[in-house]
Amino acid sequence: MAKTASIIQKEERCISKGGNSPILYLPSKYFKPGEKVNFELEVDQKGNLVAVLTKNLFNFTCEGIQEFAKKSLEVEYDKVVGGIRVLNAVLGSLTLGCTQSTQGLEPAYVTVSRRFTDINSKLDYERLVKAAGKLKSQHLDAYIDAEGDLDSLGVFKAPTRHGLKDNAEAVEVLAETGRKLDFTITVRLDNRENDLDQVKLAVEELKH
Repeated sequence: MAKTASIIQKEERCISKGGNSPILYLPSKYFKPGEKVNFELEVDQKGNLVAVLTKNLFNFTCEGIQEFAKKSLEVEYDKVVGGIRVLNAVLGSLTLGCTQSTQGLEPAYVTVSRRFTDINSKLDYERLVKAAGKLKSQHLDAYIDAEGDLDSLGVFKAPTRHGLKDNAEAVEVLAETGRKLDFTITVRLDNRENDLDQVKLAVEELKH
């Protein structure tokens, strides 16, 4: 049996007047001023005039992420759990994850992250910050997380309290005393605000 469309809103509305033109206001949850939609006007067999607006609700799905992952990474996990599709793919220390409700009306959320275990100097850390900054400059939600024991994290997060100039110097001093920190750059995306090309861009940037 063919899958039919789900009705998510149905009501009677009045057509307003704007100048000499009729105006029908659309739900702001699904439509934004200035965006393009496909418009069809037809007459059905009962003589009803039917106006149909069509637009893509999402820019990509987990299915599209899977197709990309199969070509560029190794898919480790792809299952539906409790009505949520969960996809996880890896390439070395790089991880790509996608979660999406099987109901079809919720956005898909994607994370692209890479773990760095060899950040031992000021220069290493500054390169890491530069990499995250480059991702942000391309309108991606990127951030850096530090991982380690509580004392080391305390020094890193508040370097001036320990007589250090900044985070970069804290990383170097900690490494010199054998108290290393690991770092992860993570990029968060979703299929309403981002497109598949941005997911691919995040993966490519973090590969290097």
